[in-house]
Amino acid sequence: MKAMNLYFLTRETEGENFSGLVQELSGRVRYKEYSRHEAQSLRMLTELLIPYLIKGTADTGRNWVNCLDGFHFSYTIAHISKEFDLLKISADGKSVLNIELKSEDIGEDRILKQLMQNRYYLTHISGSIYSFTYVMETNTLYYLNDKGHMRTCDPDLLASVLQKPAFVQYVEKDLDLYFRAADYLIDPVTVPEKYLQGNYFLTNQQAEFKRKILETLRVSGGSEKAPVIVVEGGAATGKSLLLYDLAMELSKKKRVLFLYGGKLSEGHRVIDERLKHVDIFSAAEEGISGDYAFALFDEANRAEPDALVRILDYLASGNIPCILACDPNILVKKNREGKGTTELIREAGTRSLEFTGNIRVNRPAYLFLRAMMQPREIHSRQDFDCIDVLYAANRQEAEVILAYYREDGFSQLVLSGSEQGPEADLNIEDMAGQDHGRLIVVLDSGFYYDEDMHLQVSGDHAPERLSLMYEGISRTRERLCVLVVGNEALFTQILSVRER
Repeated sequence: MKAMNLYFLTRETEGENFSGLVQELSGRVRYKEYSRHEAQSLRMLTELLIPYLIKGTADTGRNWVNCLDGFHFSYTIAHISKEFDLLKISADGKSVLNIELKSEDIGEDRILKQLMQNRYYLTHISGSIYSFTYVMETNTLYYLNDKGHMRTCDPDLLASVLQKPAFVQYVEKDLDLYFRAADYLIDPVTVPEKYLQGNYFLTNQQAEFKRKILETLRVSGGSEKAPVIVVEGGAATGKSLLLYDLAMELSKKKRVLFLYGGKLSEGHRVIDERLKHVDIFSAAEEGISGDYAFALFDEANRAEPDALVRILDYLASGNIPCILACDPNILVKKNREGKGTTELIREAGTRSLEFTGNIRVNRPAYLFLRAMMQPREIHSRQDFDCIDVLYAANRQEAEVILAYYREDGFSQLVLSGSEQGPEADLNIEDMAGQDHGRLIVVLDSGFYYDEDMHLQVSGDHAPERLSLMYEGISRTRERLCVLVVGNEALFTQILSVRER
């Protein structure tokens, strides 16, 4: 996506022609349809600014049209559906201009809320942010200062910002380099301070699910059977943040029981101590009791089947509404009847919500994982610069490579299909529901491709090892290294995926 000149863009305001012009000037591959109102509001703002730009540049010798250069129109942060109407970033990244367009007056409260949210996303780039909203219906311009105060302003203020020397040079393309979903969509357990300070926002899908859940709880209040809402989704789809956000919301008036299907971490303990009216327990703990109005259960299908049944019975006996989050892609233990925890959860559920997409995922690592699992599938060429594929002939060589990567901040996950191989410093408890910045995965002679070219592993607990590899790689946020030890055939195949 390339930056555009607003004057060039707004000479045509009819629907199809305007949309086609956006595609041409921005260099977008995919066509996007814009409404006539969007085109007209942009045109009216531009026409409003032109007299002030002409006046402001009269004595400088600068062409006023140049002041309208460098805008990215309708830019969306990948994976989280956060859209900016107009963005301009100085070439050095030290100054940012954001202008939101409204065809109708939506009220100052909503305008302020959007501009404040935008500033949150933009502060990851710069501390010098100029925030405006233009309302076509009232021909009004709003300005949000760096102290969070919003007021109406004259077009001269925005025109003066456009003429600043900082914006003469600007970022022309590749805005994705400045916006990473992982910077905004937090894992509360990993960064509890951000969560407790409310320094986060929900995606559109998270916000919609929150609305549906709260409505279900409101409607069911006092009913004979409390609702059991099941929220499903793969790794990094936003389940946990939704549950923690609900915990903060519901605990404002009532006591909340928060359960976790795995082993509690330090982040859990920090939140438990600091968040009033919320008690956090591991599902493995027995004797959980109390006067709770709501229960939230994160990573519910990681719990032992007997523990899960015990908790579900406890909640039912107390008629406590519950929201359970689970990842159906995780291989879990089964009870005596052969039912896995995911199946038990679905049977107990009275309503189901399913997340789609991955919001904190490292997309190259995720696509590489899919291609590595089934190389025969058609995979388009990808940029795998954040992924290393290495080979070691034996355990001694592997130890040298592992030491090098550990020193560079990598966690190591050894998925041994045999008794030989380096020791791992991550196990299933460490990996459960946790993101990792940098990860090195070790595959040895136990791994192979079957006749259908599906990656397999021999030995005991093979499904668990494949599941662990899947979760580890899918939760890698920055860099990934796959180290193959003593298995040249496997290395050749995985290397071909990396070079594809």
